[in-house]
Amino acid sequence: MKTAVAINTEDGSPTRRRILASAHKRFAARGYRHTGIADIAREAGVAAGTLYRYFDDKEGLFRAVVKGLHDDWIARARAVLAEPGTPLERLARLGQASIDFNRDNALINSVFARDDEMIFAPLLDELHEELTRENVALIAGVLREGVKDGSIHTSDPDRAAYVLFMTGEALSRQHHQHLFPYAETLPVFQEVTMLGLLPR
Repeated sequence: MKTAVAINTEDGSPTRRRILASAHKRFAARGYRHTGIADIAREAGVAAGTLYRYFDDKEGLFRAVVKGLHDDWIARARAVLAEPGTPLERLARLGQASIDFNRDNALINSVFARDDEMIFAPLLDELHEELTRENVALIAGVLREGVKDGSIHTSDPDRAAYVLFMTGEALSRQHHQHLFPYAETLPVFQEVTMLGLLPR
């Protein structure tokens, strides 16, 4: 079952919300390069001039949509990590939550499928850096708890968290998912990684 993706808005304007929802839908269906401002305005039921009162250009609109996805994911990650369990159990649940979020989000799938070359282009660099920083901080916090209670061994929680996040992200974006799907490779990655984090 698909999960609804909440679009975060900087103001409460119904028109802005409608534009963002329409942009999300169009980008998911057609990708970034094949979606025009006129398409989004038409989908939202507004004139293109009205759209420009809220966003400078297509890039700004796309950034706002992606920022909404980022905020949705961070909120879900925090909720998953706040649930009870050992640090390793909570990190494993975080991995499963990432599978579910990516699977249920049509925009993420569309961007990866149609616009792969722009994933780390200047358009998304700052958003990706923010996403990485926040995810690494969340994971590092869990690792620190494990170090404190003796259930995890690492001398550098921040860099260990970075390795965990970047490797998991690379697995989720690899091009041979038909051969080794992310949902199947993630448990193996967790098994190998988590064993390495156990106290020696």
